[in-house]
Amino acid sequence: MPSNVGTSTVQRLLVQVHRWIGIVLCLMFAAWFASGIVMIYVPFPLLPLDERIDRAEPVDVDGIRVAPAEAIELADSGPGAGIRLRSQDGRPQYVIADGGRTIAIQADTGERAAAFDSSAAGRIAREFSGLAARSVHGPVQYDQWVVYGAFDALRPYYRVRLDDPEGTDLYVSAVTGEVVQRTSRSQRRWNYVGAVVHWIYPTVIRKHWALWDQLVWWVALAGIVLTLAGLYLGILRWRSAVRSGRRGLSSPYRGWMKWHHVGGLTVGVVVLTWIFSGWLSMDHGRLFSTPAPAEDHVERFAGMSASAAAGMIPVDALADAAPFSHAEIGAFAGSPVLRTTGPNGHALWRLFDGRLQVYRPTVAEVSAAVSNAWPDHEAVESRVLGEGDTYTSLREGSLAPDTVRIVLDDPGDTWVHVSPARAEIVSIMDRSRRLYRWLFNGLHSFDFPGLVDRRPLWDVLMVTLLSCGFVFCVTAVVIGFRRLRRTAR
Repeated sequence: MPSNVGTSTVQRLLVQVHRWIGIVLCLMFAAWFASGIVMIYVPFPLLPLDERIDRAEPVDVDGIRVAPAEAIELADSGPGAGIRLRSQDGRPQYVIADGGRTIAIQADTGERAAAFDSSAAGRIAREFSGLAARSVHGPVQYDQWVVYGAFDALRPYYRVRLDDPEGTDLYVSAVTGEVVQRTSRSQRRWNYVGAVVHWIYPTVIRKHWALWDQLVWWVALAGIVLTLAGLYLGILRWRSAVRSGRRGLSSPYRGWMKWHHVGGLTVGVVVLTWIFSGWLSMDHGRLFSTPAPAEDHVERFAGMSASAAAGMIPVDALADAAPFSHAEIGAFAGSPVLRTTGPNGHALWRLFDGRLQVYRPTVAEVSAAVSNAWPDHEAVESRVLGEGDTYTSLREGSLAPDTVRIVLDDPGDTWVHVSPARAEIVSIMDRSRRLYRWLFNGLHSFDFPGLVDRRPLWDVLMVTLLSCGFVFCVTAVVIGFRRLRRTAR
């Protein structure tokens, strides 16, 4: 008897948990499923880096009078500063990033570049797009389409509306004059019912990263508790109906409650896996490792800081890499390198005897650099990924086929992925991260080999199940609304 009393008490508690968390979250769940369908076909706006650089003017290397090391000194930057070279208004310009600060130094005079005003932003947008600027707004620190962290370094921005039928907006950095984002009217409208809803991404929340991180993580976790409670109770009610002589997906309920019960029995597991995998998207190192290498590994792999590498590159050597429209100074295995993009595509240059020469590290050189970065572990395997790698050829966030994988003999069986085209580490995958690939990418996007690239089969499966999840959540919305109405009487 005490056991039965205890069991019924737990069940009553689960009913209350399921009911009231469901009332709070049912609309959010329905919105998650509907917005997920939108996101398949209209992703969050992005102006690709390659397009930004392709449209940039070539750097006038003959006009450079200031050495990279001198530019870092003029910017009052420390040894951890990053440095790149570009052109703005026909003048070569160093852009130095240091501890959240971004400083532009004119490479022909050494002066700090002045902040851009609205008229300059409109002109830059016209030159970038070939279209007239209808209006310029700003500068603004945050906007819905430049809200996440990748845009932090170049804030604030001007939003320039172009004179075209698509209602295109370009975002121009007031610090460097770079065009960093582009949206169309259609993209903005669809994303307000797509990514903004799905990621709980309103600007007022997302601009506070810690707040947004905690909010989404806890909401999704509450959703997992809600769904688990519902599955447990639903199975109990179904078993009770079966014991009373009913067959199939029987339910003791009627009306909307019956539809909710039967729907939970049929798609409840799918709902749970989507909520669970969505929760994992906010893991950020809580349960699983992250793909970003630690700073000490990056430093040992490079063999020197970017600022130290900049100090070794003479001004006249920069002409060796011309023509280019963008260059980034770095290091590999203790030698300065220059990563350029220009009319001839991407190129990697290494400093030899005071001159820059085209360079591409061999697999053996990459392996040696990784061994230097992880001195306590040996590299036991090295290979080029090629096409279709299970862990890195993904619907979201794929690595290039020429990426080199170095396998370490550490307890985590770590894979270090290195881009030979850039001579830098691009991701780390230990056993934990490989499991994450299946639990997040697999469950959330159905990113399984043999399925994700078989379209429209993948589309049909995703849209069908998302639609079923949405309809199921609508039953919860109706039930929740009726419960609140009864409670209010």
